[in-house]
Amino acid sequence: MRQFFVLLIFLTLIAYTKSFPSSTFRRDSLSGYTQCEGTFPNEITTASYEPNPAISGENLTVTIAGMSTVTVQEGATLNVTGLYQGKQAFVHNMDFCKVWVEVNGDRCPVSPGYFEYTTQLPIRPPPDDPKNTTISYDSIFQIYNPGDPKTELSCLKGKFDVSYP
Repeated sequence: MRQFFVLLIFLTLIAYTKSFPSSTFRRDSLSGYTQCEGTFPNEITTASYEPNPAISGENLTVTIAGMSTVTVQEGATLNVTGLYQGKQAFVHNMDFCKVWVEVNGDRCPVSPGYFEYTTQLPIRPPPDDPKNTTISYDSIFQIYNPGDPKTELSCLKGKFDVSYP
């Protein structure tokens, strides 16, 4: 009888977990990105973008979240570098406070603690826009506080896919 109840509990657990989509138990909260080598005081623990792949000429919705131990100062920047076949394909530098913090109703300086920001970024087609292909860029996302020298707060690296219709 005891074996019957153990089997019943086991089957119930299997049925319960199968009733949820696999994305419910997604383990990759960084969407394929990883922390860069080194230590950074403001750790990004969640990162995602939609659509995935990004579509050239359309807006991209990006979400990041994590824990910070260092204040994000006015004038902080986000630098995005993309490499294709080992060569620099693009660099975008943006005011982190204006593009990320303020659009979420906050202001810099941002005190240490939990953060979550969502923003929309345009994917501007390059002049020599390829057609009917998707390109996977090796990308690095770095957030810096201003100063001399700048203080690197966060860093992620990974693939960033862009579809060119």
